[in-house]
Amino acid sequence: MTAPAIIGLGHLDFTVTDGDRAMRWWEQVLGFKLLAANWEGPGFRAWTMAHPSGLVVTAVMHAEGDSSAFDEHKVGLDHVAFRVGDLADLEVWATHLDALGVTHSGVQDIQGNRGGPLIVLRDPDNIQIELTAGWHLSQA
Repeated sequence: MTAPAIIGLGHLDFTVTDGDRAMRWWEQVLGFKLLAANWEGPGFRAWTMAHPSGLVVTAVMHAEGDSSAFDEHKVGLDHVAFRVGDLADLEVWATHLDALGVTHSGVQDIQGNRGGPLIVLRDPDNIQIELTAGWHLSQA
């Protein structure tokens, strides 16, 4: 039996230690725009942002959250990868990150199972983010 269609990514929520700091970082570094600031739900506060590409991200602070840095070695999320156009776009990203003083791997042209060229960086809570010009639907 074929699975029903998934037409895209709805949103990503990240648990953070400081929502205002996370919001500023996602705006300045990755170009997201704030949709709703410091809204509350039962046991949490959140900052929702959207990217011109249509991706929606929410930074969530849980009232009883763990304040330690993100660790991809624990069960759950390992990292998130955002697709950019091509290798030239990655070079532009590297220049942008350098101008902001954001630590990153530089452009790595990784072949094989890793999916091709990418840049690795981390947000203020140590969540690993990759910018990749690698795998595409045509390769699935």
